[in-house]
Amino acid sequence: MVSTEQILNKRKRVSKKNKKAWRKHTEIKDVEKFLEAKLREERTGGNPTDKTNKDLFYIDKSDIFQTPKSKLASMKCHSDLQIDTRVAPVVGRVGPSKRKKKKKKKSQQDVAMTTESMSTNRKTGSVYDIWGSGDQKKDQKELDPCLPPPVQPPAIYKTSDTKLKAVELPHPGTSYNPTFTDHQDLLQAALDVEEKREKDKAKATRDAAPPIQITEEEYIKEMSIGLNQAESESEGESENEANEEEECRKSVTVRKTRVQRNREKAEKLKVEEAAALRESKQHLQQINRIKAIKKEIRKEEKEMEIKTNARQEKKAINETRPGKYGPGKFMGSEPDFLLPEEVSSSLRQLVTPSNNLQDRFTSLQKRNMLEVRKKVMPHRKYKLKHVEKWRKKLPEEIDELVKMKRKKKKIKLSE
Repeated sequence: MVSTEQILNKRKRVSKKNKKAWRKHTEIKDVEKFLEAKLREERTGGNPTDKTNKDLFYIDKSDIFQTPKSKLASMKCHSDLQIDTRVAPVVGRVGPSKRKKKKKKKSQQDVAMTTESMSTNRKTGSVYDIWGSGDQKKDQKELDPCLPPPVQPPAIYKTSDTKLKAVELPHPGTSYNPTFTDHQDLLQAALDVEEKREKDKAKATRDAAPPIQITEEEYIKEMSIGLNQAESESEGESENEANEEEECRKSVTVRKTRVQRNREKAEKLKVEEAAALRESKQHLQQINRIKAIKKEIRKEEKEMEIKTNARQEKKAINETRPGKYGPGKFMGSEPDFLLPEEVSSSLRQLVTPSNNLQDRFTSLQKRNMLEVRKKVMPHRKYKLKHVEKWRKKLPEEIDELVKMKRKKKKIKLSE
């Protein structure tokens, strides 16, 4: 009789003609185990059986187990007299207070400064100077500590973006007794503004589209476009047929002979040789014209410098230009001037063409502190509704209205 162990251990007859079948039916577990053990030894520093005692063990000479002399000298009976940091200090109030406000922690320097100033004021009996150079808010706080803290504006808050001054100096030609040159410069500036306005008006009228003039022939041709549809269709069909024939001819491929192919190859080589010669000539020309190239580089550098200067000037103008913070656009005020007959040498006879309030308002708009708005004139939102009264109507009209009302009532009752 054959035992079960012999049956299990019996070798299986499997074909191993392919590499796939050989991998499938061969047992390589023992090889894998050996390789894993080898890798583990490499990770942990090698096989411990192959190492010496010096590599495996070492003598610890650190001061962990050595007690210092100060600890040996201190006696245990004196340890109760030393401060124990583990015990919490005694607090007067137990539990959190209900009305607790968050206060900013003052630095030691600020506290020292306030105490010194308070002490000096008490000793000398000095009074707070309104026109002093010191910080007014700090001095007020020192005098009366019960005052509320000053309101700090947010970080985003800023007064103005422009670099314009609050009060700009007027043109010297606007003074009550100007020189001849200053007055002429002012008049020239006003003339330039007026000429620019006239040019803009002329350009707007010139750029406008002129009226279209159509002749009778063009009108007849335009109106008779869709009448001869049959002729146009026949012409379109004939054109389509011709295009199809051309496409068919193009689609038919003709095989080239050996002579034609050799000829094309020779032509291609000639074109490549000509291109190479052209490139070599260009390189030689560039080497010979070094002076001209340097001159071109200097010219380009000058142009770049002019462009950078213009860009910087434009940037400086944009810094003082008013921004757009609303639907309106800042137009600016026209220069105030007086004619030579109106200029007076005395302040009594002087006529002021400008308004101070208007000047301040435009300055605020120019410095981006007020948005530009359109002037809203008084107007009605809705149209007036006119109703004619009964007493003003004629008696015939009243009778017709009454009849119309009766008819409407009868129609409603019948429904």
